[in-house]
Amino acid sequence: MSELLDRSADAPVSLFGPAAARDALRGESRFYVARALCMLRRAHALVAADRVDTIALLGQQSDRLAVHLGRYQRFKHGRIFDPVVEHGPASSRIVARTMKFDCFQLGETFTAYHARWRHLRAPEWSSYRADMIATTDLLRTSLEAELRAIHQLLLISTLYAR
Repeated sequence: MSELLDRSADAPVSLFGPAAARDALRGESRFYVARALCMLRRAHALVAADRVDTIALLGQQSDRLAVHLGRYQRFKHGRIFDPVVEHGPASSRIVARTMKFDCFQLGETFTAYHARWRHLRAPEWSSYRADMIATTDLLRTSLEAELRAIHQLLLISTLYAR
């Protein structure tokens, strides 16, 4: 672990390594969230416009979003949450465990939504539309809040390096 820590006089020591490593994690988390939000906005716009003719496209977009969210989940758990749970002080561990739990819950919510509408047919559109709008609103709000919390964990990481 010591080789990961930046011990220079100019940069504070951090659980995530030097400032450049924290910046890279921050940038990668921003990328994942920005891409997911873009995908959500595009799908939401089609559904809000009542574009029943885009059912096939919406299915493809939902599949791509599921893959993307899976990658993001593996990234944030493996590279951010788990190191804090393993090496952080008690208060930060609680935050990271809570974030992991919230992430798993949101993942289950999206997985259930994705499974429910994977083979959407036109007669189901009105039910799908209401569910999709509610689910994308929840995802958007949750992803934005999570990104802010991740940035906070990265910002304060210099306080809990060992």
